[in-house]
Amino acid sequence: MPDSAPAPNGPLPPYPPAPWSFRGHLWAALLPVRHRLPVPPDLRPLAGTSLLAVGLVRYREGTLVYDELAMGPLVRRGRRAGLLIDRIWVSDTASVRGGRDIWGLPKELASFTWSDGSVHVTDHDGPVAGLAFAPGRLRLPAFPLPLPGFSGSSGRRLFVPGRLVGSLRPETVAVTSWSDRLPPLERTTARLSVAVRPFRMTVPEPVRC
Repeated sequence: MPDSAPAPNGPLPPYPPAPWSFRGHLWAALLPVRHRLPVPPDLRPLAGTSLLAVGLVRYREGTLVYDELAMGPLVRRGRRAGLLIDRIWVSDTASVRGGRDIWGLPKELASFTWSDGSVHVTDHDGPVAGLAFAPGRLRLPAFPLPLPGFSGSSGRRLFVPGRLVGSLRPETVAVTSWSDRLPPLERTTARLSVAVRPFRMTVPEPVRC
């Protein structure tokens, strides 16, 4: 069933202060794209510019409860490395406002429709993406993992030193639909994909860099 997503117009609700803490499920994939992804001049590509990193998260418990789809290139700035979050959609209006105000993230409101092993994401402009995933047999014990990201602009770059503890497992991620508003894909199967489920995550305040 789709998670409810209010209309994007009107005032956004108040949001909790950082840090935000969660429990839930996460899928991450590297998708090959047809054209090089743009990288701002203050950052450097970490894995080339022909791979789009995509993260799908279900925050089931914690500070807020919502779904999230984020994407962008993997980059570095000095010794820091992580995902440059170019596009991000969430299903909760408090998360939209908190993400924009605290972390400088370009969050947009969307609805997430889940079925057995798949999800479809739709925003006010129409369908965004559909993803399907199939679990592998291997499952590692839970251990700490970094979850870093960049946000903001070249003049006000922010680094988000997120971290989680979870059970890492290989999972197949495939694209079932893809908006022409997104970078064109070279193929619809991921070059590399994993899941971390379940996880415990903490997202602290960002650091200026």
